Amino acid sequence: MKSNLIRFLTFAAIMSSWAYLSIYARSLGISDPEIGLIVAAYSSALFLASFIFGRASDRYGRKPFLIAGLLLSGLVFFLQIFARDLSSLLLTRVLVGFCVGIFPASLIAYVHENQEDLSRFSSFGSMGWTFGLLMSGLIAFYLSVESVFIFSSLLFIPALLASFRMNFGKHQSLSVPFLPVEIMRKNLPLYLSVLIRHSGAHMIWTFWPLFLQTLGADLFWVAAIQAINGATQFLFMYTLSSRIEYTSSIAGGLILAAATFFSFTLAESFWQIIPTQILLGISWALLYVGGLRCLMDRNLEKATVSGLFDSALSLSSIIGPLIGAVVVTFGGYSTTMYLASILAFIGFLLFRFLKRE
Repeated sequence: MKSNLIRFLTFAAIMSSWAYLSIYARSLGISDPEIGLIVAAYSSALFLASFIFGRASDRYGRKPFLIAGLLLSGLVFFLQIFARDLSSLLLTRVLVGFCVGIFPASLIAYVHENQEDLSRFSSFGSMGWTFGLLMSGLIAFYLSVESVFIFSSLLFIPALLASFRMNFGKHQSLSVPFLPVEIMRKNLPLYLSVLIRHSGAHMIWTFWPLFLQTLGADLFWVAAIQAINGATQFLFMYTLSSRIEYTSSIAGGLILAAATFFSFTLAESFWQIIPTQILLGISWALLYVGGLRCLMDRNLEKATVSGLFDSALSLSSIIGPLIGAVVVTFGGYSTTMYLASILAFIGFLLFRFLKRE
């Protein structure tokens, strides 16, 4: 139960902090390409931390990295309120990205080793997204975006307190090479397909709040629409995702993502985006839970493979914003959605082909 609470609180913090980043950056006079650079820098730090601390958790134990990650995250999330220009916002987001990459692999490995349900554990992350988005929407609407950053920082306090009360038991150290080539090769179909799919997704998410504003959404609805995605993920993960064989789950998530990204281009009002968020929630629930179950069942190095999974997601959020910053300059927000749809379908084809090989 404590692991579910930590998952809920940390995802709420991460999502609430992210929800208004592009709008806040725009209010500081930062351009769309520069916003893409900030997101890519955040993801680079997250990629590095996930790679380093996933392996370290398998070698040295789960608890120190969980506690250190939660403590440091709470501190650097608060620092975001002091960002007032491109350089200061860039620096704080890099710190945020690195700190939130320290603890997730340790937490996921703990859950699997204690025979907790991975699908339900994942669902609490989605519920945290939903809560964080709704609360940040209300806070931004009635107070300010800076207040959202304070709220996200405070969420790490109960998460840290819960981590102190977790029983980790005696850790059995695993010898994992610094560059685990064999592990990456073994799980390449999943890592590569997720990397390609999510690179396309992050082209969209980098400018998503701005896109919703062009459809008439105010600050509250920018968050509320995204919360529908999180709520759908929670319901699907909690009730159905564990019943689907993980290879079919991954493939289904990829093909449904391709259809969903394309459907974004058809919306003429922010109300029309709401049904697509349900499809998006189901597609990510299928892909993420299927991917985690696949990795946990097929590998002994639980934290390492989980860290590499997060690294693939983080690498995609470096590639996607950088490509998106170029694409949006020439073709607008809809062009990123067409390209993301194509990339998700390519990810599906590669997964099916490489899995057979």
